[in-house]
Amino acid sequence: MEINNGYISEDDVKFKFAVPYLENKGYSQELMEFNKSIKVQEGRKQKTIFADIVVYIDKKKESPIILVETKSPQEILNKQAVEQAISYARLLPKIAPLVLLTNSLQTRIYQAVTKNRIENLPNKKDLSKDIVDLIISKEIQTSLRLEAVHELFIIDDVKTFRNILKQCHNTIRNNEGYDPAEAFDEMSKILFCKMYEEKNNAQNNRFTSNIYNKTRDGLGVNIVQKIYEETIKHPKYNELFPENDKIKLKDRTIKKIVELFENYDLSLTAFDVKGESFEYFLSSTFTGGLGEYFTPRNVVEFMVDVINPKIGEKIVDPFCGTGGFLIYAFDVINEKIRLQDFSDEEKEKWQEELSNRSLFGIDWKERTIQACKMNMIVHGDGHTGIHLNHGLVNIPKVIDDNIFNICLTNPPFGSTENDKKILNNFDLGKGRESQEREVLAIERTIRLVKPENGRVGIVIVEGIFNTKKYDYVRDYIRQHTWINAIVSLNYDTFSGYGAKATTSLLFFIKKKKPDDGKQKDIFMAVCENTGYSSSGLEIPGNELPEILFSYKKFIDEGKHDFDSNRIFVITGDKLKERLDPQHYMSQIKKVKTNLTEVINAKEKLQNEFKDIEKIYNEFFKSKLINLDNITDWDTLIINDLVDEYRVSETVKSNQDYTLVGVSGNALGAFLKDTKKGKAIKANKLFKTKQGCLIYNRLFAHKNSFAILDKEIYDNCYVSGEFPQFMAKETKYNSKNLIKYLFYYCINPVFVDEVRKHSTGSTKMSRFRLNQKNFINFKIRIPSNPDELDMIVEKIDNVFITSKKIKEIQKTLEDTIDKLKEKYVMTFP
Repeated sequence: MEINNGYISEDDVKFKFAVPYLENKGYSQELMEFNKSIKVQEGRKQKTIFADIVVYIDKKKESPIILVETKSPQEILNKQAVEQAISYARLLPKIAPLVLLTNSLQTRIYQAVTKNRIENLPNKKDLSKDIVDLIISKEIQTSLRLEAVHELFIIDDVKTFRNILKQCHNTIRNNEGYDPAEAFDEMSKILFCKMYEEKNNAQNNRFTSNIYNKTRDGLGVNIVQKIYEETIKHPKYNELFPENDKIKLKDRTIKKIVELFENYDLSLTAFDVKGESFEYFLSSTFTGGLGEYFTPRNVVEFMVDVINPKIGEKIVDPFCGTGGFLIYAFDVINEKIRLQDFSDEEKEKWQEELSNRSLFGIDWKERTIQACKMNMIVHGDGHTGIHLNHGLVNIPKVIDDNIFNICLTNPPFGSTENDKKILNNFDLGKGRESQEREVLAIERTIRLVKPENGRVGIVIVEGIFNTKKYDYVRDYIRQHTWINAIVSLNYDTFSGYGAKATTSLLFFIKKKKPDDGKQKDIFMAVCENTGYSSSGLEIPGNELPEILFSYKKFIDEGKHDFDSNRIFVITGDKLKERLDPQHYMSQIKKVKTNLTEVINAKEKLQNEFKDIEKIYNEFFKSKLINLDNITDWDTLIINDLVDEYRVSETVKSNQDYTLVGVSGNALGAFLKDTKKGKAIKANKLFKTKQGCLIYNRLFAHKNSFAILDKEIYDNCYVSGEFPQFMAKETKYNSKNLIKYLFYYCINPVFVDEVRKHSTGSTKMSRFRLNQKNFINFKIRIPSNPDELDMIVEKIDNVFITSKKIKEIQKTLEDTIDKLKEKYVMTFP
């Protein structure tokens, strides 16, 4: 699939996008080094990483200025990608002060030392002396490099630990037949037993296969059940699991899980690894039901970063679920403590404060509370502030009104409260028979935080912002709070998690006392992509980091004018009855008066239309092919015309292999990426050769055929899933014969045959067209080679014309989009 003007692979982004981008900024290619290798070691673990592009200050290539990390357009620029790029910059022999991360759809610039994001990459001629002459003390360099190494191995460890948890989960499902939630409960118990044993009995660890087998076979005792009995009686953890609870798994299931876990030392594993892996399973287990939805990670991170929690602040989530907001806030504050110029003793004091007296949450489901506590323990702790209770009801002296600095929450959607006692405790519930819980939740968050400076971030169903029915709710919000920001989210954000509602994020500060509803300037944004598809899968293009960057400029610099029409500021006196950003976006004028730009755009459009007219005229003047005029056809099998090209090579761990892929819908071949042999699962790869017909066995039914028509495909590699074929010596022109076969293979009639002859699973995604079946297909081919050449020429013209029209169409769309962005017309 072509993305962003033809960029498909990471190499496309690297050479067709990043290099021209850098050159446009004044950094010539002679200053660049590509695929620079860097050896990394942490303890006994070693790896070699490759920096995509390193840009140096001069031709000597001694002082790096920019580390460039490129991703394919399909890859997501998430927090992990940012950490990876910054780590690479810190691990160069001399730290590169600037980091450029791009997938061509999004480009971000960071400072390697501070990790701060900056707006633009400076032009080479504008580089400040501070950047060029960056001097970092030896101690700080060592610290930064240790952190960078740690981050890189965390990324690897997350994959390993996730895989172990997945195997455990599958073992429980297969042996016990439990549903995902039940399987998760039991796996959590065993995981906690392992963590408990490593922490409290490190010298005589009983969580091993050897001890398990000996005690089970010799004494008839299940040692893991015994450990579990001890954990639930421990004073620190006795509220985590029910009293007298048991692990509800067969002995053989427990034995298998012990085997999977025993060589993995959780006591040495970073909290990031355990936490990310554990949360991976939480996200698929705890979704839906009574309007309680798992909050997507991108939204959690965005909301916490907007609120910006500080060391020593008390944070509450009255509808905490599995603890996403509290855990990320824990991570953010813990990092701030670590980076502060505190003594070790003072850091310990603040970390103890964070773990035991800063984080508070409520949920009314016992299973969810248990999962939340476990989640927090795995991430580092803070679980003692989590309580089983109704989210709208206080816990005296623990969770009460006016005592918290911050409230972050995603309240339940679509559920109703009808308890009279609870209703009468709220201004928005008094005198009513019932009230939506999301309405009461707004008042609940306002009441929990301190007057004058208590900060709130809450997910709101958008209907509360834009329908007449909720005028009184909006009045309450305006009267009791200073609204800082409102960000509208696209529908897909929560739909993958079971919520059928469009939502917005509301951020405010509690007023010292209620007033008539006056407001200051309010930051607003309309987010069309939060990084999730309607199925809940992550996709590229998350706009929340850009919105966060703009919000910080609004807060720090008072900036009101932004590049995007979907990010703007509304002054308090312009705020009317509604609060939804879409309503105000349509009224924002972005009219420019640069007449030269308008004239240039007009001329460009006129030229594009002339090109289209010329192409159409040339195409339709030419004589189109009429297959009825070809009377002499042969019926052959493909094997009569081609030989399979199959040159195999045993994969060597330290050798680089440039891999080739084949797009569906007949969009052609492409270079995927270059990998070290140790990163490739296959034992053998097959060399590619220019001029071959190639197809993807797995997706042949989706027109995944191509011709390796460029020299760049010589001596690259594919797996055995990509058979290649060269023309035999026949009466036909070899090049045109391969083209004829390609065009034949992608026509609808042939594709139907491919579907019939593909074998494998019953799922379409697992169908494979074996090459033995492929070469035995019968095809019709002109007997006369000249007529075959004529057919190929005509079809070539169709493809070339189609490609030109698509290119012009793309240019037109880009031009129109730019015009829309800069010259939005607003009607009264």
